[in-house]
Amino acid sequence: MSDGGKAAHRPAIAATAGFGGGFVSGLLGGGGGSIMIPFMTGPMRMSQHLAHGTSLVVITSAAAVAAVAYGFHEPVSATLVVALGAGAVLGAILGARGAARIPAMQLRQLFGLFLIAVSVRLLVWDSVEPVLSAEGWGDPAAGLGLGLVGGVMPGALGVGGGSIFVPGLVLGLGVGQHEAQGISLWVVVIASVMGGLTHYRQGTVDTKAAKWLAPTALPGALAGAVAASFMGGRTLQVVFAILLIGIGLQMLTTARRRIRSERRAALAVAADAA
Repeated sequence: MSDGGKAAHRPAIAATAGFGGGFVSGLLGGGGGSIMIPFMTGPMRMSQHLAHGTSLVVITSAAAVAAVAYGFHEPVSATLVVALGAGAVLGAILGARGAARIPAMQLRQLFGLFLIAVSVRLLVWDSVEPVLSAEGWGDPAAGLGLGLVGGVMPGALGVGGGSIFVPGLVLGLGVGQHEAQGISLWVVVIASVMGGLTHYRQGTVDTKAAKWLAPTALPGALAGAVAASFMGGRTLQVVFAILLIGIGLQMLTTARRRIRSERRAALAVAADAA
């Protein structure tokens, strides 16, 4: 395991990143990594792989705290949690194996546009009619498929599954915003435990940095969950949609930069060969 020497000398930054990531995860049912990782790869000077592994471990524990808090406010469907969790675990395995075989940057751009479109749908229309009207085994089957897609995304495109789970539950199955976020948190815990253990075994978890991140991420997640409980469903939906737009724009921007960089590198190689 990395000793995190550089990051350990920045406890204030690590504590801030932890609280911010935990708060966003608790408030919106996921998305904490989008707050923590920029701090880690920026001021804390971690590599992308180390930041991803460390964030995953910290967010897993924070999501568990927030999920319990959500349960006190509104019960969640255990059937959907199990179905999405099973799909997410399988999807995470497939996403990790297929990450090197897909045109990730092009897909990242398309998915960014998809997230923006979903966000506009959530912002413009107050009422949400579910796409599916599932009965009997329909809900678990739909949950399994949704979990599979959401599980693939982190490994294949570098986006958290919560950005799939929550809008999928709200728009696809007609689940309320609060319950959808509570379900998403439990699924994040289920899917991330295996990923976190894998990163730990591979040495891509900065244990010293995690000691500063986790103590603030946990109360941050609790604070976010409590804040969400005081918001109306529509207000929470708008806040979530705004965050989703930010993630979509970030995906478009980073993908475009990466594609341009790869093209310049290819042109330079071709010029040298000539």
